[in-house]
Amino acid sequence: MSLKAAMATKQSRTHAGKESALAAVTSEPMKRLNANIPASKHTALKVKAAKEGKDISALVNSWINEYLSKNQNKYKINIENLIG
Repeated sequence: MSLKAAMATKQSRTHAGKESALAAVTSEPMKRLNANIPASKHTALKVKAAKEGKDISALVNSWINEYLSKNQNKYKINIENLIG
């Protein structure tokens, strides 16, 4: 499936799940994160996210939250102290 076709099937950006996800991630000031990845991986991620009706930013936030929660005890990170 082409990127154009995948984007055409993407769900509306106003569905209820996205509204609550945006509310959760925008409850504090945001920072931009840039990462260098191969173009082919970026395209594959974009296509898969579009097919699933997901936003790449929401996916990355989810992955970061998962990573931090798994490693919080190992490194004794207090996330609340880090962000505020």
